[in-house]
Amino acid sequence: MIWLITIVIFLGAAVAVMLVFWFFSQREEILAALRKPVEHRMEARIPTRVGLELSAPDEPPIYEITFTENVSFHGARVVTKRRRSPNDSVLVKLPQERLPSHARITYCQSLKEDEFAMGLQFSLVVYYYDWIGGSEIVSGRN
Repeated sequence: MIWLITIVIFLGAAVAVMLVFWFFSQREEILAALRKPVEHRMEARIPTRVGLELSAPDEPPIYEITFTENVSFHGARVVTKRRRSPNDSVLVKLPQERLPSHARITYCQSLKEDEFAMGLQFSLVVYYYDWIGGSEIVSGRN
């Protein structure tokens, strides 16, 4: 019985050492996978062009007129002339609304020398009947 316990412990230690060597040999790939941000969309994006007005919340309401590349209930990708930082807030005013809504910038990528693609996450759910046809957009609380 003691021999059986000794063999099981020896085999367990051998398997543990092999796992450590395997993890060590795969270390770079494992670290790269852990560093890579995971992107999860809450819903599909609909490619459509909708006019928006953007402004920083701490500025006087001077709006930049821009357009979306794609939209969803919770966000949009817009093209803008100003570089902004991720996690900053902006005010987004849809053409048919009187008051702006708050949005968080999720990313800002350089497109050209004077253009940036910016991901917006709305603080309100944007309900729409026909984004593609652009007939009506209504915003409401989450």
